Amino acid sequence: MMETLLLGPCLELAEKRVEAIKEGKSVAKYFESLEDGTGTKQTIKPKIDEEMKAAKEAGLNFNVLCYIWLFDVGVTQQSASAGKHRTPMGVPKFLNRCLGMNLPRQKLMTEYFLRHLEKEVSLAKTAGEYDQGIKTCSGHSVVIDKPRSFCFRGLEAKNEHVFLYKVKADRGMDSEAALQLYKEAKELEEGNGDDLATTSTGGWFGGGQRQEISTGFFIDRRRNFFKEAPRMFLIISQGRASEKCIVVRPNEGKKIYAKKWINDVLIHGAAQLSLCTDIPQAVEKWNREFVLADRPSSERYQHYCYGRHEERFLFGGSIIPILNKILVSANSSGLCTPAEKNMTMPSIVRVEPSGMSEPSQVGTGTEDSSEEGEYISTWTKFRASTMPTVMCNQSDSAETPAVGQKVARKMLGTCIFRGVITEYKDCNADAVNQSGTYIAEFTDGSNIEMNAAEVVQAKQLFEAEVDKLVVEAKVPKADASSIDLISAIDSSAQSATRRPVLTEGEDDVTEEYERVFEEEYDGDVPSILVGLEFPNRTLDWYSEGARKYIQIPFWEFVLRKLAEKLLEEGAKSSRELLNLEKAEQH
Repeated sequence: MMETLLLGPCLELAEKRVEAIKEGKSVAKYFESLEDGTGTKQTIKPKIDEEMKAAKEAGLNFNVLCYIWLFDVGVTQQSASAGKHRTPMGVPKFLNRCLGMNLPRQKLMTEYFLRHLEKEVSLAKTAGEYDQGIKTCSGHSVVIDKPRSFCFRGLEAKNEHVFLYKVKADRGMDSEAALQLYKEAKELEEGNGDDLATTSTGGWFGGGQRQEISTGFFIDRRRNFFKEAPRMFLIISQGRASEKCIVVRPNEGKKIYAKKWINDVLIHGAAQLSLCTDIPQAVEKWNREFVLADRPSSERYQHYCYGRHEERFLFGGSIIPILNKILVSANSSGLCTPAEKNMTMPSIVRVEPSGMSEPSQVGTGTEDSSEEGEYISTWTKFRASTMPTVMCNQSDSAETPAVGQKVARKMLGTCIFRGVITEYKDCNADAVNQSGTYIAEFTDGSNIEMNAAEVVQAKQLFEAEVDKLVVEAKVPKADASSIDLISAIDSSAQSATRRPVLTEGEDDVTEEYERVFEEEYDGDVPSILVGLEFPNRTLDWYSEGARKYIQIPFWEFVLRKLAEKLLEEGAKSSRELLNLEKAEQH
């Protein structure tokens, strides 16, 4: 690093300065002329400014100085990178090395570091990578099965249960929905001029040509790979302001990718996607692949193409009291601390079964209720990084925006962050037209400025989310409205009689420890579900019966480790609770 620096920018800068000094253009020479009266401040200052400009053009900049200052305290590219016997330099060690600089340099370095840290955090939040928020499980069809029920807290809370829900989702998208999405995207492009019509990748590629992505259907025509049907894509531009595009597949539904990746891998990479301007032909090929994908997501129907039917498992019910034990059970080290590097964290997922917007399923009490007020544009659902759609009680959200009101914002089409308005900037605003700016602080730590219209939309989304949790999920309104606590879904009451799934004596012989706490579930299946989902992968678990390691799903591993830990702590099994309740009745 230093060799390249000293023989490159620094060498060029030194040669320029030596030449300037020979010509009498050094700072010292200018000060001498000021002292002997041959020059004045007015004549010398422009000359010094000109020399500073020339030095900067020759390579003198803050980055060069940083390299030199860091080298002086032992921070080099080699020492900061990971090696065979060393880990990469972390932030604490970097800041510790900065203490070896003099105070002015320390101040400059830390300010520079904090500015870049703030920028990286901001970019991560915009991309939805800093805080995952609440993800939404949706698709062509989504069904929630009757859950498994566990009473993990014994005598401490014998009426509280943790539920494990199986969610069957068809993650694909049929041609009708894809075509509707395409049409609405095109209409929006026409309404916004060329801002959304083509989008750049934010950089320049070979030949000086700027690569652009057009909204449309694309085909992967590599017949040697895709013999059953060509791979179909619907790529939707999100405007020049966004660095991402929406990519839709018949078997995978909607996903969001960086424009650069789409250009490098799909359009100009090995895939060599070609734009299909014949829409009927695109729909025909889309239908063909959609039918081929009618199989489990673990099965492949051709190269790189897997089925669209997947099963997901979510933890719900009374999980807050034992959340820390759940997290500990999910990590092989048995720890749950910020220092745990391999810590596995669950995602918060909301499940909305298909067709729940129909009056008969929502429970409106009328068979001819108009769905007009609940309709959400398909394009609006999928467009990322936009303000939320209107879907709420208009009387509440129509109030004048004010500090303290709660709002919500949809990020990347799937994550919803809640927040509160913390500040109002007048900015010579017209009080009648509310043309000032509101600042809202969201649960991911971001602060976003919004005008009055955007605040109204954000309030409407917040109220819509609260209504869903209260009406559909039966969550208490105080919990549903809270921005400080994420409440797992509450479920209907269990049957008055406890019914363990294991018979008398099986508690002592089973190695599936979670079944010791499991009971028959008699409640209703919720029409909307919010719960915790662990990564979809398998882990090795040693089976005493098989006398070898076997692979089990991650969610099952968490359940088993949790149950094993509770048994070691002396928690009562479901059978023991039943026997105690019978004894109390007599």
